Amino acid sequence: MSYRNNHYTHIHDTWDDALANRLSPLEALVYRSNRLGEDHRITPTGGGSTSLKVIEKDPVSGQPVEVIWIKSAGTDLKTSRRSQFSPLYQERLMALRHHYQRLRRANTRPTASEPFKAATFNRAAPAPSVDTPLHALMPYAHVNHIHPCAAIAVGACKNSRALTQRIWGHTMLWVPRARPGFEQGIPLQAAWNRNPDAKGALLAGNGIATWSDDNRLCYRQTLDIIEVASRYIAARDKGDKTFGGPRHSDLSAPTRQNVLKRILPFMTDLVSDGNPVVGTVESGADVMRFVNSVDAPRLAAKGVACLHHLRHTKLKPLYIPWNPEGDTLETLKQKLEQGVARYRDTRRGRAGSSTQGEVPAVCLIPGVGLIALGQSKKGSRLTAEAYQNAIEVMRCAEAIDTYVGLSAQEAQLLDSL
Repeated sequence: MSYRNNHYTHIHDTWDDALANRLSPLEALVYRSNRLGEDHRITPTGGGSTSLKVIEKDPVSGQPVEVIWIKSAGTDLKTSRRSQFSPLYQERLMALRHHYQRLRRANTRPTASEPFKAATFNRAAPAPSVDTPLHALMPYAHVNHIHPCAAIAVGACKNSRALTQRIWGHTMLWVPRARPGFEQGIPLQAAWNRNPDAKGALLAGNGIATWSDDNRLCYRQTLDIIEVASRYIAARDKGDKTFGGPRHSDLSAPTRQNVLKRILPFMTDLVSDGNPVVGTVESGADVMRFVNSVDAPRLAAKGVACLHHLRHTKLKPLYIPWNPEGDTLETLKQKLEQGVARYRDTRRGRAGSSTQGEVPAVCLIPGVGLIALGQSKKGSRLTAEAYQNAIEVMRCAEAIDTYVGLSAQEAQLLDSL
């Protein structure tokens, strides 16, 4: 599995050896992170994490110690800077593994944040990624953890494990869905122990991980894994039959704009709960192919398949069964009102009596498009981007197998982070 010398057809190798070779180890980590983050097919906004293990002088003892630098929580790989990486004592992180296992044996679930403060090398640094154990437990200097749609799609297939072997062979490990942190890092380490020649791992529901003792090779192994999956999926693309083919047609641009002008204020009022709500509308070709399709109601009801998507979109969107060729605007308003009420009732049944925040983050309307809802313009844009990635995951998964989203139980567990 190798596509050196820029023999990629689905992604781009943007690495500059001359530039990278002039950088310090930490600057090179930032460079690798920025390269991975600049293509949303590789890493969506705010997703993924990268790390570097180096020997540094302990400011307390003055002795050399191994330190892991990892992207801080909530930052974006594309724009990350040196100040947005957190250093931790590698040895102390490894000791926390045993603390975690003792808690599990006592049937006690560790807190979502994990006790990373005990391993902090610089207390002024930002909080590290929740995926820190994944990086710490792999015995390599460089580790990437990212969320490319093509690989997430394989993890979202009914026959995910068998497909992982078929697509990548022995070079790729498979790790079942698990809560990020030690719950995922320990099974990954165990899988690697059984196959230490592997170059990466498919983390079902949480993207992929790759590793190397060489910075550039770690980057390119990531690209190789994505390229192999992308080629496998492209060879099985369903073309006009994607998502079962079309059921509805797009409204004309003027008609769509008129519909949106009428329903957007109505929709934001329905979900506002007294708080400001901003809507972002997406009606590009890929979105419209999905929302107008035969399979859109079925696939939307299965929910998203990736933790990163879940954080922005909630488990399921609100799909409105409106016929743009025959139903009226008033019918659309009625269906929106009924749909939001049903969404609240469903979520209330799972979350208790409170309905605060139990409204859809994404609304899908045939003929119109995708409406992402958030408390800010940036928030709604990120939600729109995340669900467009979720659509791509569904397309890829259905091309090669049967798509399986997160269960309500899995989503609730992951959403507690």
